Amino acid sequence: MMGAPIILFTKSLGASSTVIGIVASFTPLMTIFQLPAARFLDRFGYREFVLMGWGLRTVLIFVVASVPMLSFLDDQSKMAVLLATLFIFNLLRGISSAAWMPWIAELIPEARRGRFLSLDQLFMYAGCLISLAVSAVVMAGQVDPWEYSLVFFVSALGGVMSLVFIKRIPEVSSPDSVKRSSTPVPWRAMIAYPPFLRIIVFNLLYMAVVGSLGVFTVEYLKETIGFDVSTVLVLSGFSFIGALIALPFCGRFIDRTGSKPLLVAATALFFFVILGWFLLSSSVLPPSFILVACLNLVTGAASASFNLGNVRIVMATMPEMGRNHFFALFTVITSLGLGASPVVWGLTLDAIGTIDIAAGIFTIKRHSVYFLALLVFNILSALAIRLLVENPSAQSQEPNLVYARLKRGSKFWHR
Repeated sequence: MMGAPIILFTKSLGASSTVIGIVASFTPLMTIFQLPAARFLDRFGYREFVLMGWGLRTVLIFVVASVPMLSFLDDQSKMAVLLATLFIFNLLRGISSAAWMPWIAELIPEARRGRFLSLDQLFMYAGCLISLAVSAVVMAGQVDPWEYSLVFFVSALGGVMSLVFIKRIPEVSSPDSVKRSSTPVPWRAMIAYPPFLRIIVFNLLYMAVVGSLGVFTVEYLKETIGFDVSTVLVLSGFSFIGALIALPFCGRFIDRTGSKPLLVAATALFFFVILGWFLLSSSVLPPSFILVACLNLVTGAASASFNLGNVRIVMATMPEMGRNHFFALFTVITSLGLGASPVVWGLTLDAIGTIDIAAGIFTIKRHSVYFLALLVFNILSALAIRLLVENPSAQSQEPNLVYARLKRGSKFWHR
């Protein structure tokens, strides 16, 4: 719903890089509503909370599916309807997702989380690959509005079917230590906890890289190289193939080796991927289907490795005491970074405009400047990995004692 097809449809309506960046930012930015939503998890329960939010957002997908067929509207009016619908869709998603991470963390024992998460992502990437394959077949050649509608309608049916399986996931109760209280939540004290602060900083650096990469590579392929819609979707599918190849190996070792080696490998792979895009956009490498397919293949492996390692180390960092609020705060802060990334880079690309500067073997254009900046942020995120704490509870003091010292006397820490 928020992947390559929606970006291509938005581009077909005449969207600029800034507008595309705004569309890509909706999903992460709307997670800010997890903060107020976290206090209602105990009232409704994890499963009921997710079902309500995901059920309502599925209705919005049917609305999106109707937009391409509104022939009585011009492109600008369609864009307005689309942006408004996507905003509400992602708002509902952001609110309901407050329950997902603490729900899974309660269900899956820590010793088996790496194995579970690898299988979970394996199915997710397989579903994305099938989705893109169907989209590429439907939108082969010249794309008509009804073909976009059909793709989004299939997405809506997938959303309906997912609700059936969510209902089959066992419900769990929040631990007694995180039950609601009238005491204000000490957000500042939570951020001050060193392992939590370090993983936030690391994720913000990484989000500056990955938050826009999938968006503007699609734009570059369509706008600059001139690939048709179906070809762009097929090439995007290679990233999911890369993830499916990498995940079985990652899941086999992560519970034994820990998360940090996997994060190091992911940032190293991303370095070579972004370097490849820079050389391509600087006219050092000639554009070709095979080159872009290889870049996307490695991107998928890097993304899967990072996501698996990052989710596992985040779950290990969150304490039992105040877990719902820690997950909500982490998701909101990092998602703000993830949401700001495509908007900032979209504004930057539009501000750079149509530069064309020869510098030796390089031809500097707006996308080559963008990829060069991503390389810098990728190096910074790789350096930040060594600061992460793999197992906070193994430190000299248990996390709960540290939190109690940070917020001495607050009833929040004794819930």
